[in-house]
Amino acid sequence: MRKTISTVVESVMAPPSPTRQTGWFNPRGAKRTVPMKVLVLGYPRTGTASMRDALEILGYNAVHHMQSIFANPLQNEMWTEAIDAKFFGRGKPYGKEEWDQLLGHCQAVTDSPGMMFAEELLAAYPDAKVILTNRDPDRWWKSFTESIGAVVSSTGYRLAAFLDPQSLGKFAELSQLIRSVILGPGATEDEAKRRFTAHYENVRKIVPKDKLLEFEVKEGWGPLCAFLGKDIPATDFPNTNDKQMFLAQFEGAISAIYRRFALQTLLPSFLLTGIFFAAYARGS
Repeated sequence: MRKTISTVVESVMAPPSPTRQTGWFNPRGAKRTVPMKVLVLGYPRTGTASMRDALEILGYNAVHHMQSIFANPLQNEMWTEAIDAKFFGRGKPYGKEEWDQLLGHCQAVTDSPGMMFAEELLAAYPDAKVILTNRDPDRWWKSFTESIGAVVSSTGYRLAAFLDPQSLGKFAELSQLIRSVILGPGATEDEAKRRFTAHYENVRKIVPKDKLLEFEVKEGWGPLCAFLGKDIPATDFPNTNDKQMFLAQFEGAISAIYRRFALQTLLPSFLLTGIFFAAYARGS
């Protein structure tokens, strides 16, 4: 049941890509199989999903994004360990060995929770180029609250997480932990914007200028391809995960969980109940 639900949800949340790894696999103990080349360290809702798709079009194999965890909940445990160690002082901080286990199949990272580990990923992969996806803090906050904030506060999301504890349930727990760090206690607008701004200032401070591209997705292929040394593709720059698309994807994923739960849990119960009463009626 768990893998079936994950497969359905994954197909709704993130349409398949030739370079996107699918299915559940436990990263613990894994080895790096491809070099890490690009670190996209901007906050969620700054074009990180469009960057994932753009990097895949440019040939980067397996770009890690928050949706990668949604598709493979077996990553949850290691990401939770990494966050607990860095931000709450619980456990051993992750080094290159652990990052290679968690991200060894990826040539690029974008979105949370990867962007929360700028220093650690730079230390582990000093040759990687860094992209900072920019957005005005006011526009970012509006986008965040009207998309991610709207979903996670909805009754439908909470119910779906309860019905699917091994997939969406674990994702919801990790997502809440991430939000507590990147938005701050209480997720107030002022504190969230302060943390947003501080993160960007820190990345600019720790990344050498010749390895850093400050980028807004509206700039398109030109500056990105020049920075990465790639030819400009013959296709439009992706426009992925705008607010309406994001909400539609989550609505589809939640509906898929409801349908799967009904088919695999409620329907058999109804059938068994019907058989029982039919047998009882015949014997009366």
